Amino acid sequence: GSSPINFVGGKLRCEEELQNVGETELGEVCLLCLQVFRSSDKLSVCDGRRTYVGKNISHLDMDTKIFSSAVVIIVLVSSVCAIREEKVCIGTTGRMSVPSNRDHHYQNLRDRYSNCTYVDGNLELTWLQDETLDLSFLKEIREVTGYVLISHVDVKRIVLPKLMIIRGRNLFKLNVRNEMFALMVTLSKMENLELPSLRDILAGSVGFYNNYNLCHIRTIKWEEILTGPHAKPVYVYNFTQAERECPPCDSSCEAGCWGLGPHNCQHFSKINCSPQCHQGRCFGPNPRECCHLFCAGGCTGPTQADCLACRNFYDGGVCKQECPNMLRYNPATYQWESNPNGKYAYGATCVKNCPDHLLRDSGACVRTCPVNKKAENHECVACDGPCPKNCEGVDVVHADNVDSFKGCTIIEGSITVLDTSFDGFQEVYSDFTFGPLHPKMHPSKLEVFSTLKEVTGYISIQASHPDFKNLTYFRNLESIGGRQLTEYFAALYIVKTSLQSLNMRSLKKVSSGSVAILENENLCFADTINWQSLMKSSSHSILLQSNANATQCRKRNLVCHAECSEDGCWGPKSNECLSCKAFRLDDTCVEKCDKANGIYDAGDKRCEYCHEECLGQCYGPGNGNCTACRNVRDGPYCVNKCPDTKYNDYGECKPCHPNCVGGCVGPENNISPNGCKSCDKAIVNAFDPNIVEQCLRSDEPCYPGFYLEYIGPQEEGALKSLTGKSVCRKCHQLCKNCTAYGIHFTVCKCLHYLSGEQCEEQCPRDHYADDANQVCIKCADECRGCTGPTTMDCLACRNFRIYDEVNKTLFNCTASCPPEKPYKIFVDNVRDPYCSSEDANAVALHGVEEDHIPAILGGVMGCFVILGIFMAVFSYQWLQRARTKENTVKMTMRMSGFEDNEPLKPTNVKPNLAKLIIVKEAELRRGGILGYGAFGTVYKGVWVPEGKNIKIPVAIKVLREGTCPSASKDFLEEAYIMASVDHPNLLKLLAVCMASQSMLVTQLMPLGCLLDYVRNNKDKIGSKPLLNWCAQIARGMAHLEERRMVHRDLALRNVLLQTPGCIKITDFGLAKLLDINEEQYKAAGGKMPIKWLALECIQHRIFTHKSDVWAFGVTVWELLTYGGRPYENVPAREVPDLLEKGERLPQPSICTIDVYMIMIKCWMLDAESRPSFKELADEFAKMARDPGRFLVIPGDKLMRLPSYTPQDEKEMIRTLSMPIEGNEEIMDAEEYLQPKLDQMGSDSPPPPTPIKV
Repeated sequence: GSSPINFVGGKLRCEEELQNVGETELGEVCLLCLQVFRSSDKLSVCDGRRTYVGKNISHLDMDTKIFSSAVVIIVLVSSVCAIREEKVCIGTTGRMSVPSNRDHHYQNLRDRYSNCTYVDGNLELTWLQDETLDLSFLKEIREVTGYVLISHVDVKRIVLPKLMIIRGRNLFKLNVRNEMFALMVTLSKMENLELPSLRDILAGSVGFYNNYNLCHIRTIKWEEILTGPHAKPVYVYNFTQAERECPPCDSSCEAGCWGLGPHNCQHFSKINCSPQCHQGRCFGPNPRECCHLFCAGGCTGPTQADCLACRNFYDGGVCKQECPNMLRYNPATYQWESNPNGKYAYGATCVKNCPDHLLRDSGACVRTCPVNKKAENHECVACDGPCPKNCEGVDVVHADNVDSFKGCTIIEGSITVLDTSFDGFQEVYSDFTFGPLHPKMHPSKLEVFSTLKEVTGYISIQASHPDFKNLTYFRNLESIGGRQLTEYFAALYIVKTSLQSLNMRSLKKVSSGSVAILENENLCFADTINWQSLMKSSSHSILLQSNANATQCRKRNLVCHAECSEDGCWGPKSNECLSCKAFRLDDTCVEKCDKANGIYDAGDKRCEYCHEECLGQCYGPGNGNCTACRNVRDGPYCVNKCPDTKYNDYGECKPCHPNCVGGCVGPENNISPNGCKSCDKAIVNAFDPNIVEQCLRSDEPCYPGFYLEYIGPQEEGALKSLTGKSVCRKCHQLCKNCTAYGIHFTVCKCLHYLSGEQCEEQCPRDHYADDANQVCIKCADECRGCTGPTTMDCLACRNFRIYDEVNKTLFNCTASCPPEKPYKIFVDNVRDPYCSSEDANAVALHGVEEDHIPAILGGVMGCFVILGIFMAVFSYQWLQRARTKENTVKMTMRMSGFEDNEPLKPTNVKPNLAKLIIVKEAELRRGGILGYGAFGTVYKGVWVPEGKNIKIPVAIKVLREGTCPSASKDFLEEAYIMASVDHPNLLKLLAVCMASQSMLVTQLMPLGCLLDYVRNNKDKIGSKPLLNWCAQIARGMAHLEERRMVHRDLALRNVLLQTPGCIKITDFGLAKLLDINEEQYKAAGGKMPIKWLALECIQHRIFTHKSDVWAFGVTVWELLTYGGRPYENVPAREVPDLLEKGERLPQPSICTIDVYMIMIKCWMLDAESRPSFKELADEFAKMARDPGRFLVIPGDKLMRLPSYTPQDEKEMIRTLSMPIEGNEEIMDAEEYLQPKLDQMGSDSPPPPTPIKV
């Protein structure tokens, strides 16, 4: 019904109008599936021999598989639409088997895959050893659902120019390896495998085994293509001859290539993405250019409609995780009803109707029904019990054929059980030759007949066995047809058996034939049964003779149950009655319908159980007649759980807020434990990015002062449920409105003033505010503050003032005095001098009479003489007092008998001039808890120095109340140690508070501890930062060694990150300062971090700088294993034994032998053999200059640490300080304690860099 179209420059050109569209609407017709066109079941299916095109596809055999996959393009062309004919080809499963005829094998491949666009199954190219074969028939293949196998192919170039997706639903496995492969190339002599469009392999690894000449494959960045978990490339080359040298990739290639020429360059949409895309795909390098999670292979934009291919399902132009359900919940009727927008999952596409050759099952199109379902009217429905299965009857049931009846529901024929069935027998054919010898069979093997419902012939039982006492094996048998009859024209023939009861409780009908039950001396119940009610033929009799009499049966208690009627029974239980005296509950006879047991009277002497959702009693059928609900009540109905649009409110389903998507757990219009599970759009809290304040409809705009941001797959916490959607975030506080976070004028409309390219709350120095336009304009260069743009508008001058001749309050600023005013006049109360036409010195001396000069000089000289006499008298008196004091001390020493004649012993140790700042408790404001230490709790907070309008973000360690005096002593010892160190890589103590609870105040480290940082950013950390961090830790410890301090608790958890480039060692709670004559410290007791300590520390509690070196080695091991746990599966008490035996931590996978040898040196049992920290710092600094030589990390060159600019640091500090009240300006601790030199030299310090809260 349509003609093919051409792809020209990425656009579609109609050659003819689409005709005979049928019931499909125009919008649905205008759909070009790059896999299959599905409107009105227009399909093109290739099975390797012929092609079927058109609407009627019901004649396809069931083995023909229809595949539908990912990429879909929607084209609307007014009233004319074009449909490109696509072919779906059935793949093969031959693996590497050798074809019987190789010429025919090539021709079969050509017929199968010519013009094929989608391979449903596996693409196997094997045993093509003629180099001249033309494989261009593969050029249209775009997608393979299974695996691609290329084996024993000698064609020099295999080119699949359009293959974009390998789904890997079936994977290839070699017997000698554990990996499962989606792409396997082995034992081939081809020189190039060119797959320039390959974007995604959704499952499975890739393998290249022993290919003689294959080039360029090793240049491919497979991490860009492989998506499945644990997928990896595997290269094996076991030939003695070296691999062929390959020509380089084209110079235009960014990285690897598939072959020569720029068209074979590998393209990237994953590994070069922004970290915000988090292993997903992108269409650009920026954070907002991530593909949607439902995309496969890349995209052209951020939405579900921009995917190149779909990871899960394609539905009407967009990729979805699931097709729309065929049922939807109606809150008005509290019932599920048919969804007019529901669709079936057909491969990877959603369709309104399944093709005629497929079946509908649970919202999907399937080839066959699953277990326990059967096909009715092209739909799979649940079977009532076992699903129908017809089997042929046999002459005699024996051990060799009994299993063939497993699962049978209908036997076309008859069943005969004889003594030989149990005893075994030798089969003899009619020509008196011997057949098979059948072994013995236990009666329990007859359990295979438990699924049997109908026998069309007869049942003959003539067997005895000690364990053959009843016929419960036929408990589900409902009908005996009697089409064939045995002796006495019987359809049921039971003679001379060991049976005691029949137990055929489901038998309802014997269509034809008599019933003969004879000479069963132990059989009861047969005489009680009303056989006439079962037999449909009046021409056949009932033969019941020589069975157990009623007296014998009563003695053995083999009588009918009291609730059975006079029609008899099959056995002694209440569920084996032919009919009931009173009521029937399912298959059981009961005296009454007991409401207390959850049973109700259904009429016609039938009892029924209440619905499973009823708790206790009910007054009718279904879940709408319960007196109480077992789980929850939805309107009048009891249900297992509330529908997605409602939440459970103490056992009652109540509607979610209309803005909720995917359900809710409470009534609130937000994502929280009492709100929505997700929503189409949300407003994020301005102070805590993990709190969703409000959900919005998808068409609602963000509020003023908020901007729209796409949520990528890397999000965690509350925003995880919004992945692939958008949220409204608060603009920066300096913005009135914005398009992204920041204060640059390109994204922010300023709330106050625009200064240069950034928004500011107030204009900076040397600028003035243009309030009309809300901009800051720079003052003239000679001004120091101004009210306008000229030098006449200055508030003060940088160099010199020139006052106006008329208005002396006005002045102009100049760099130098003009010739007409050459004199510079300095005035005490004015900071900047002014230019004058008169010399100030001359003016000062003018009018002084020369006669007065000698008197002035005499007065000055007299003053000096008086001052000299005073100094001489004062010096004499001071010397006399000093001598008197010395004599008094000597006399006292003689009288007390003590005289210090000991010589001095100077140590040459420099005095400790560290300053300790004591602050008041009122200057500290605590925030949230950051963690817990040995002596107390650590809070985030701010320090507001008294009398200053600033606040400094800090960490406050508070000693717990009720601690012992020794804890307070240790707490102050830690303060002493921290105050004594001053190094860029050691955490500095800022102040101490000696209130009722002692407090240590340190600088706040916004990025937290290095241990958590490396665990959370494992995929972004390259070799250089790792080695830099090692060198910094060594430098900090070297400083402690110089200051004679032993840390005793060095571990990665005690290393904090100020910025990604700067670490600081902390936690000096166990540190000790050694005296000048001490080389070691012996601990008295207490807990110790065993797995980080040297052996002498564990055994003798001796701590030295060398024991810190051991801990440094373990810390480096933690860092290079991205936060691994040392001796993870070893109890701490067993560690000393392991160390004594010579066991050490294993070599990290990224670590070369050079780095590992340094770690081994740190773990020498002889402490003196371990290196010093200065040596370690030098070694790691040298390695950091050539990091790729010492640490081998896949994708190292492409790794980048998460962006962290000074602006990010200020924003993080502002966020941490935000919940703490106060309107002071925030200042960094280092900026407060160590102001810049230019600020120190000025008359008054400039204001701190403001971060307004």
